[in-house]
Amino acid sequence: MQENLHRFFRAARGAGVHVSPAESIDAMRAVASIGLSDRTVLRDSLLLTLAKSEDEKKALGACFDLFFAHVDPAQPEAKDDEAQQDAASSEAQTAQPSDQSVQDEANAELGPLAQMLLAQGIDIKRAVLAFWVGYAAAELHPLWRRLREIILTASKIAVDETMAPVLEPGRGRTKKGFFWAIARDDRPWGGADPPAVAYTYAPGRGAIHALELLDGYRGIVQCDGYAAYKTLANGPAGEAITLAFCWSHLRRRFYDVAENGPAPIASEALARIAALYGIEKTISGRSAEERRAIRQERSKPIVLALETWFELQLTRVSGKAKIAEHIRYALNHWDGLTRFLDDGRIELDTNIVERSIRPLVLNRKNALFAGHDQGAENWACIASLIETCKLCGVEPQAYLTDVLTRLVNLWPASRLDELMPWAWAKQHASQLAV
Repeated sequence: MQENLHRFFRAARGAGVHVSPAESIDAMRAVASIGLSDRTVLRDSLLLTLAKSEDEKKALGACFDLFFAHVDPAQPEAKDDEAQQDAASSEAQTAQPSDQSVQDEANAELGPLAQMLLAQGIDIKRAVLAFWVGYAAAELHPLWRRLREIILTASKIAVDETMAPVLEPGRGRTKKGFFWAIARDDRPWGGADPPAVAYTYAPGRGAIHALELLDGYRGIVQCDGYAAYKTLANGPAGEAITLAFCWSHLRRRFYDVAENGPAPIASEALARIAALYGIEKTISGRSAEERRAIRQERSKPIVLALETWFELQLTRVSGKAKIAEHIRYALNHWDGLTRFLDDGRIELDTNIVERSIRPLVLNRKNALFAGHDQGAENWACIASLIETCKLCGVEPQAYLTDVLTRLVNLWPASRLDELMPWAWAKQHASQLAV
């Protein structure tokens, strides 16, 4: 039972009730004085010791009932106290809208899994599966936080964001949240650091969230032309980052114009940008110094000619035309677009982070939305580790099974680096070799 108590405290954190180590010790002492065999007394003692408000009391009560019903099924649930059951029921109604169809949609991603288990004679409700996912995310959270820290030590990262619909509890509709992604991939220039990506959920897309995401970072940020990122480059000397803008985003603007019919200016722009990508294919994997030298020799003349050509075309088209808007976008971002010429580490685009975001977009179509903000944070945590596994050639299920086993058995926080996907892959490769 004491082991279950340790797990309960982790589950409480997953439910949004943060219990400090000191509070955990006090709770342990309190329940030790009454014995651990009586679940009802244990439940009351924990709620009295940990809950700081009626809302937290309800949340912890519901968490206790659901957790112990499945972790320790041999012991019957505490059903003697009707008031406690009403509190747990009230919390469940608060956490989810009353509309059953909305509840079904919120857990849509776990529905197929529940059906597959049922076909095998295992009846586990989606609410229980959702709780287990939150419990796993609470265990993985320190690993996710360390992953972000490691990525932010890189000299160059790529950043992007995508929408994350989140249910507004009690209102039966979704609000617009965002997943912010940061990625590191030094393979194109022969860097030694392994690739990685980390997602962070935020309730908005404003500059404040970009500032929080990259707080303290001082390297190169590859991104699109979104204004929030430009705020980061306007900081005081020594605190600003260096922005390198994405040619793929610029190319897409001209592609959309050319796709809708004859567009000689857009087509010519696409051909000139394609020439730059052709050069990039020949230098992928070479050292940063080699890449810079070749770019200075072959890419720079193309870029200088393109700038002159853009300025000329801008005088020939209507200022209100769509093509003029795209040319102005290019010229307004020219310093960031051409930064790759002077630094061989910089890529022509942000494809590494865009490819990493694509699974989130596809999964969003399956899951529809997160049930609440904490659910979106859990989503970001688990997805970060899964996508980093893919980048490192690690099978995600085998990795998560092993890592979660270690974490629940109190893996030391000082050794989290050993559980990173790339470190885990090396460790298991050496074991297989032996």
